Amino acid sequence: MKRLLTTLVILLIVIVAGLTTLVMLVNPNDFRDYIVKQVQKKSGYHLVLQDDLRWHVWPKLSILTGQISLTAQNAKQSAIIADNMRLDVELLPLLSHQLSVNEVMLKGAVLRITPDSQPQKRTEAPIAPESGIHYPMVASDQPWKLDIAKIKIVDSLLIWQTKDHSQFNVRDINLLLARSDKDHVSLEVSSKINKNQQELAFELNASVDTSDYPQQISADINSLEYQLQGVGLPSEGIRGAGSAVAKYQARSESLALQKIALTVNGESDLKGNITAALKDKPQYVIHLASSKLNLDNLLGWDTLPKNSLQAKHDYRIENNSLKPVIATSVSPLTNYDLTFLQGFDANISFTVGKLIYQGMDIDNFDLKAVNNDGVTEIETLNGDVFGGHFILPGTIDATIIPAKLHIKPRLQKIELQPLLTTLALPTVFSGQLNVAGDLVGEGYDEYAISHYWQGDLNLELKNVRLEGLNIPQLIQQSFSRVTDRVDQPTNTDSFTEAENMSVKAKLDRGEVKIDELTATSGMLNIRGQGKTNLLKQNTDMALLVQLTNGWGKQNEFVRQLAKLNIPLRVYGSWDNLQYTLNVESLMRDELQQKAKKSIKDWLERHSSENHKALKDLLNKK
Repeated sequence: MKRLLTTLVILLIVIVAGLTTLVMLVNPNDFRDYIVKQVQKKSGYHLVLQDDLRWHVWPKLSILTGQISLTAQNAKQSAIIADNMRLDVELLPLLSHQLSVNEVMLKGAVLRITPDSQPQKRTEAPIAPESGIHYPMVASDQPWKLDIAKIKIVDSLLIWQTKDHSQFNVRDINLLLARSDKDHVSLEVSSKINKNQQELAFELNASVDTSDYPQQISADINSLEYQLQGVGLPSEGIRGAGSAVAKYQARSESLALQKIALTVNGESDLKGNITAALKDKPQYVIHLASSKLNLDNLLGWDTLPKNSLQAKHDYRIENNSLKPVIATSVSPLTNYDLTFLQGFDANISFTVGKLIYQGMDIDNFDLKAVNNDGVTEIETLNGDVFGGHFILPGTIDATIIPAKLHIKPRLQKIELQPLLTTLALPTVFSGQLNVAGDLVGEGYDEYAISHYWQGDLNLELKNVRLEGLNIPQLIQQSFSRVTDRVDQPTNTDSFTEAENMSVKAKLDRGEVKIDELTATSGMLNIRGQGKTNLLKQNTDMALLVQLTNGWGKQNEFVRQLAKLNIPLRVYGSWDNLQYTLNVESLMRDELQQKAKKSIKDWLERHSSENHKALKDLLNKK
């Protein structure tokens, strides 16, 4: 045991002595100029080492330096500035004139990807002759060889600015690049991206293929964990994990994300491919699919009162306002600014098996859209909801403020009552709804629809029920009060039913003008017209009701009543409808008409000159 310990001590002394001798004999500054030249030759960037290089022996054999900078040709700002740099080197290669660097570490670095940090061409400048500076070599015919196995960046900052001066910061960068062979590098990175009071924190592991670099580079993103928090998002944020394959081609300046597989907040998922041509005007091709996507959960609407669109509208205003809320008389139309759509072209395909949006479970959701120069054509926007199907093709013109929309909605066999519940409207109607429309307006939310949209609407309802008003009952009851030839109503229900109802209407900034309304059932026929107001939630309808059944008795008077078109006015707020029905005036007019008809018939049978004056009198209204 003593011999083993003695041997280990001797080895330790030899190693320490060898390192000490190496530090004394080899000056790291002898090859600093060579490193600078090689960086210039390989990348075109100019490396500046502000301070002398020095050895650091424990716990690793390392070369330390102070502040460094890396600058592109003719750039106004350095691409990289770091407070210090450490190079962990191997001992044995130094003996054979090889600088084998296990790891390069930059700490507290600032990395800039901005127009000012990019290489600049100076065509007017003369071509400088090749420098005659000779970089020192060690005393040998064999030159130094630079070999780097790892690059590590710790606690650093990336400043990314695009040509339109939009800038965001990537903070707390911790990055490790480790070469597995000459063509493959493993990548580990964690960071935080801040923009518009939102923060994206992520951790990523990938395998990078550099065999075709710099023409092409690809990476298999094996794992990705992320969390997005901040203004406009739920308090717990949006988090998940995923994987993808990324490819970048320098010649076409295109970036492709393939085999995307993301989970979102535990219950939602996304799969598909995204391709971006990163030119002066980016072009995107996006094909995504999801088995389930809960937007209410992602937008934080799950915590709000259900069926409250106003609450969700207020939530969006509160969470998306980046400036203090100030009382203003400016029209809210200025909020509908989609001019950012002019900055790129896109072709989008998005399908979802189950989409949860504003409390609605939408099955088989399908969206296909094309954006060119700020004009978006929605070719397909389909889905199944409330037992039926909807189709919402249209156009969005984002070249103006406010953005203008042209939509041609088609609703087929939609259950009306749950739709009204979702829209936070009184559920006075129920039935199966069909809609065909052609609408134009500024803005794109429920507020805009009720304030700024115009167009035509054709509605059809099957098995419709109007709650709170029994039209046959009130007519029969009104007649039974003035004559005993009609029974008191036995139907005391508080609703009116019809097998079919159709409505032709025009929407004009919140007011719906109903040009024609018809409804039929086994008991009544209704025709009418009027208006209803989406903002005030009231209505005023003039109806003609033919009550064909339900009078209780069978006599000549009842048979005449069954042929009458009885005027009925329905008005008031949607949840408290009122009516006007003047039975006495109706019966008086009917008796007068009947008396006139009888006298005319008698006069026709007994015509004479003396009867002419009486006949003229009867014809007067």
